[in-house]
This record gives sequence, C-alpha cells and structure tokens, in this order.
Amino acid sequence: MANIYKNEMFTLANTGSNLMYTVPIDTRAIVKTIQVQSNVSNAIVTLSAHTAGNVVVTTVGTQVVSVNTTENLLKGPMILQESEFLSIVANTANTTSGIISVLEINRNEQ
Repeated sequence: MANIYKNEMFTLANTGSNLMYTVPIDTRAIVKTIQVQSNVSNAIVTLSAHTAGNVVVTTVGTQVVSVNTTENLLKGPMILQESEFLSIVANTANTTSGIISVLEINRNEQ
C-alpha cells in the first residue's frame, strides 16, 4: 500500500458543474480540506459528492464566500471510495479558485 498526498488546484471558469477530483481505481481517499476564495463579494459555492457512475449525488455544503477571503467547504475529513468524485458549482464565472488537499491510499502492492 502506498500513501500519496496530493493537492488539486482549480479555477472555476464557468457557472456549471465542474469536476474537481476523482478517486483512482484501487484507491481510497481522505479529503482533508477544500479551500475556496473569490475576488468578488458574496460568491456562492456548492460542493457535491458523487458515487461511482453518478448514481447518487449528495450536496455536501454551500458556502457564501466574501471578497478576498478563504473558506473551507468541509467541516471535517471526507472519505471517498474508488471512482467516487467531487464537483463544485459557483454562481459567477472566473472569480473563484481553490485547492483540494487529499490523502490517497492505494491498495495495490508496490
């Protein structure tokens, strides 16, 4: 088993659903933080978690982000399994960016 610490950085270029992170096959992931910041006042950002195959979609949370502030969309660690993924939607394009901090635990023998 290998532990891989990763950061996934993003900028939301549109107001649609943006795929942020997908758990690799044969891997589990612990998402520690999802930090977002905006350069406009009162950006509304919604985080969703999706099961493999997009069968179940769960809204994890919605946060209003004030101008030039950073908010964490998670209130605690989130566990994701193989092929599950996260998406983020913002109400304004080209104003919101952030970083996802993840520990991937690969279950393959190295």
